[in-house]
Amino acid sequence: MINRIIFFFLICGLCFQTQATEKDSPSESLKAFIGLSGGNSMIARDGTLWMSIKGGVRVHPRIQTGLFVSTIVSDVKNPYKKATSQYIDYNVLGAFAEFRLLEMNLFSLSIPFSVGGGLINIMEQNVEHSSAEDGFFMGEAGLSFNYQLTRVLNVSIGGGYRLFLHVDNNKLDNNDFNSLYGELTFRWTE
Repeated sequence: MINRIIFFFLICGLCFQTQATEKDSPSESLKAFIGLSGGNSMIARDGTLWMSIKGGVRVHPRIQTGLFVSTIVSDVKNPYKKATSQYIDYNVLGAFAEFRLLEMNLFSLSIPFSVGGGLINIMEQNVEHSSAEDGFFMGEAGLSFNYQLTRVLNVSIGGGYRLFLHVDNNKLDNNDFNSLYGELTFRWTE
């Protein structure tokens, strides 16, 4: 839990710093943003809810880049542990870029890419704390349909594919984590 709070404050600090820098810049295209997203993916053959916080800058009207932190919100049961109930959690910190391909009035189509690293946490049933068991790398690519609700608020619906590397713990491997995902994102740009 402490790691999640620290990651959240790091992202917020980056966003506030880039926003302060943006006001001093004469460039109209450089803008700071922060976003909250959540979605569903299939981890260990279990539908899993996850959430992400993203922050960064729009360096060009069609290009956004920044950092993200992501974690699982719902428990994922390890299908290989039959004797004891064991649950899987993971936390990721990484970088992302998003390229807008097509814009039509308030609608746009974009391709987000992310890379990062994180830790898998294994939790025993009825035990609140968890311990880091394994590290991994993650990459994802997707497609998002965006709608500009207001001048500063954007909502996106999208999906893509997540690829994990270096997962090898508790009879779990990369194939247990590699999956399609769906995502809903709210992004504030200033």
